[in-house]
Amino acid sequence: MVRIIDCATENPFVVLNQRVALNDEKTQAIVTAIIEDVRQRGDDALLDNARRFDAPEIASLSVTEEETDAAYREIPEKHLDAIRQSIERVKAFHEDQHAHLNLGAGRWKRAAEDLGQRILPLSSAGVYVPGGLAAYPSSVIMNGMPGLVAGVPRLIVASPARKDGTLHPAVLVALREVGIPQAIKIGGAAAIAALALGTETIGRVDKIVGPGNRFVNEAKRQLWGKVGLDGYAGPSEVCVLADDTANAAWAAADLLTQIEHAEDNAGFLITLSRAKADEILTEADRQMAGALRETTMRTALKEHGMVFIARDLEEACEVSNAIAPEHLTLSVTDPESALSRIQNAGCVLLGEYTPESAGDFALGPSHTLPTAGAARFGSPVNVLDFVKVQSVAKSTLADLQEILPIIEAFGEMEGFPTHANGATIRFRTPIGKTSTRSV
Repeated sequence: MVRIIDCATENPFVVLNQRVALNDEKTQAIVTAIIEDVRQRGDDALLDNARRFDAPEIASLSVTEEETDAAYREIPEKHLDAIRQSIERVKAFHEDQHAHLNLGAGRWKRAAEDLGQRILPLSSAGVYVPGGLAAYPSSVIMNGMPGLVAGVPRLIVASPARKDGTLHPAVLVALREVGIPQAIKIGGAAAIAALALGTETIGRVDKIVGPGNRFVNEAKRQLWGKVGLDGYAGPSEVCVLADDTANAAWAAADLLTQIEHAEDNAGFLITLSRAKADEILTEADRQMAGALRETTMRTALKEHGMVFIARDLEEACEVSNAIAPEHLTLSVTDPESALSRIQNAGCVLLGEYTPESAGDFALGPSHTLPTAGAARFGSPVNVLDFVKVQSVAKSTLADLQEILPIIEAFGEMEGFPTHANGATIRFRTPIGKTSTRSV
């Protein structure tokens, strides 16, 4: 049974503060060993890992043109159409972001001053696409397209092979349709290590984006600093905030959409009455009965689900902000007004006709979102993940003379006289001379 917290009698914030990130020492040790193996043995370690965990007969790390050609013959036409339409929507969204941020200009300057910034695409990036029991062509699109729009010249995808040593046809087709030419059939911690460290055939990348399991996330944590990362992800999570006007069946469907992924996923429901909570939970129970992933969803709700009965909409939004959910559905009378109260959420879906699944596959923004409360400070994967800012400054003799007292004072305050001398010396020694006479 899912835990129900009545905010009138129990402090919801105390309950939420008791949530802790998993610290699995066994997973840490396994990942450490895999990373070191890849560091030492490169491609051989990758093949051994793939054969051990995913595809016993895999012979090659790289996806071939022939494999992708064959995928087009296997995929239904309606799936190909869906992939292409999703790509266009995601591309359009991120191109609009790119244009509004003026990233194409390459440099921003303060008027009449030689101070500014250069905005540069990363030289390379890796995209991790999960595999295993499911296929995720959407992750190719949602993580790869922002990088292409940003102008990253080298993108590489890593994804675990199926038992026959190939990637799922939908993933292969998505790779070609998006326009990512290089993909490797490696998953888990080994894939992250390969992208971060490089091997004989895989060039190291500057940043890695994309969701994964606990081994992927632990590898990201351990390799942070060796490579840039989109974030340290936890299990997927969803929050549905529903007032008494919400359609219970639709709210239940949104609640179940994300916890369908895995048993460690979290589902949060916030309502303004116990009657509405019971109505939604009853509907969720009905929808789970006989579903393909019924056991997964029931376990996730029982082990990681929470229901909060708030006294009013203001308190409901405060609870939601404390959760800082990956996905937040606002099934309320005036979702735009409620949005003004929402500070922490990876993606907010407004109103009854914006289902969770629309955000996952078709609306345009990336579905790779901050999890485990990271929406307090983190953002969805977007164009900005694939660019960096470089400060640019130039001062004249007059400029330097104006700020010289500041530089000298800070050198004195902080105990670094050589710092100060870096400016002072320019007024003691003429350009091109090594003497110390005054100018």
